[in-house]
Amino acid sequence: MKSNNFKRLGITPIGLTIVAVICVGVPLGIVILTSFNSSTELAFPPRGFSLRWFINIFKGSRFMDGVRFSAGIALVSSSISLIIGTSASLALVRYRFFGMTLMNTLIFTPLIIPEVVTGITFLFFFIKLKMLNSWVNITILHTILAIPYTVRVLMASLYRFDITLEEVAMSLGANPFITFKEVTLPLIKPGLIAAWIFAFVVSFNNFTATLFLISRKGTLPIEIYSYIRTQNDPTVAALSTLLILTTVFGVVLIAKHVGLEKFSS
Repeated sequence: MKSNNFKRLGITPIGLTIVAVICVGVPLGIVILTSFNSSTELAFPPRGFSLRWFINIFKGSRFMDGVRFSAGIALVSSSISLIIGTSASLALVRYRFFGMTLMNTLIFTPLIIPEVVTGITFLFFFIKLKMLNSWVNITILHTILAIPYTVRVLMASLYRFDITLEEVAMSLGANPFITFKEVTLPLIKPGLIAAWIFAFVVSFNNFTATLFLISRKGTLPIEIYSYIRTQNDPTVAALSTLLILTTVFGVVLIAKHVGLEKFSS
């Protein structure tokens, strides 16, 4: 019905796709072009070509400290969320148990609740517990925010997994642990890689919820926010360009190892 309505209006799926690509691509293109601006002001169109703003990123310790802080948290939180997500995915796909629907709902709740609410909630929670270490607090927060993504990706991998391969391994004498280690894990390895990349990107780029838990040292998104409040040069555009390229590289890795079409079901 909806498809027929679009056809009556002269709109085709290909046309909608082109419009969507333009709406996403044009702003990104403007940011990338602005990052090469020779002017000292953050303005478009560029008034000249220069790489000085990319060099400016590495001159001070502000952004590099933010990168290291964000990367450290992202590495730990994505790894923890992968372990938890793998266990939860196996439980939800392989078993039927009391409270399964509730567990599934709780896992994906962070995707529904606004991050502002999540950040404030965690702030009050950690203050109540007198936990003042921002590194630990942010790692816990990012782990919880990343779990829904790891579970979603790994559930997609497990639904496509041929369970008869495990049955054959166990019929040949392998115990459940050896079967999981030697059969299941290698076959869902692409999903594990994709899930870890998703979790890493979610943690590294998070701003809204993280803002409430920062005390002294900030993550990279927080440092970018602090910078643009006082500066108006294209350094942030240059840094954004590097982040865009890094994200594209992550998407390419996922497409290569798993295939993006596997996450549409």
